[in-house]
Amino acid sequence: MKIAAITITYNDDYKFNEWFQHYSEYKDELYLHIIVDNNSNKDYLKKVQETFTDSHIIQRNTNGGCTGAYNDGIKHALSVSEVDAIMLIGNDVRLKKGASTILYDRLFNDPKMGMISPILLTKDSMIAEDFGCNISKALIMQPFGYGVNVQSVNQSINYCEALTGGMNLSKREFYETVGLQDDNLFMYSDEVDMGLRAKKCGFTMAAISEAVSWHQHINDNKQKGRRHPFTKYLMGRNKVYVAKKHFGFSKVLYIFFFYFLGAFYRILQNIFKGNFNLIREYSWVMIGAVMGLFGNMKSNRFSVPKEDLQLQK
Repeated sequence: MKIAAITITYNDDYKFNEWFQHYSEYKDELYLHIIVDNNSNKDYLKKVQETFTDSHIIQRNTNGGCTGAYNDGIKHALSVSEVDAIMLIGNDVRLKKGASTILYDRLFNDPKMGMISPILLTKDSMIAEDFGCNISKALIMQPFGYGVNVQSVNQSINYCEALTGGMNLSKREFYETVGLQDDNLFMYSDEVDMGLRAKKCGFTMAAISEAVSWHQHINDNKQKGRRHPFTKYLMGRNKVYVAKKHFGFSKVLYIFFFYFLGAFYRILQNIFKGNFNLIREYSWVMIGAVMGLFGNMKSNRFSVPKEDLQLQK
């Protein structure tokens, strides 16, 4: 068992101690731990280097979002010939001790399986948040078992169309065949894109209930409330982009109008309710959908977060 685990970080002081505690619980099952830093400030990067002394740390010169950072880690993992499995794990995810070994064994017992994940529970609870996902007609991730007590989950495995991007384990050959994540996405819809690509390459995906993890949702106190509008822009843009990438013209138009008109309806709804502070974010969904339709995936003032915002999935 030669697992390389990849975690990305960006000025995550507010959850640093919890991250290290989570890592300490699963580190003994890893062959290699890779941290990709998304161009954090020097003091934070130094803290990472001084704490994670056994980890391989990749320092980016720019913020590559989730896709760019994970790709750097995946490429390094693939460069190590001994590595036979690659794990993506968020730094606010707690993985139960022994779960990595269970995931590895189940993954390699099925020749067709390319990616697997543990059941993901909400913070410090027995309530399921994600037990594998299907992809809706509008390319939205639909988690199976959401809100259900894990003790009520009778099936041991759920074969699905997509898995959460921040907690999964793949065979080495999965990335060698399917390829890296799509850098154009930056963040959001990467799981949908990867699920569609995996299916085309003949791989199956599944979540198992025997292996358990928790999404701790550790958020910066400064960011309580709604997300910055740039996240809405990326959601609108990326859904249309993914539709263009994988489907025909009619599907692209459906996805475009679903998000463009849906956002426009939300704007009218919030004007009527007097929630004028929400108009901006839904207008950014509309702008994103237009950019996706025309294939404009370049960074701009709508897609790039302010420097003082933490990049969160």
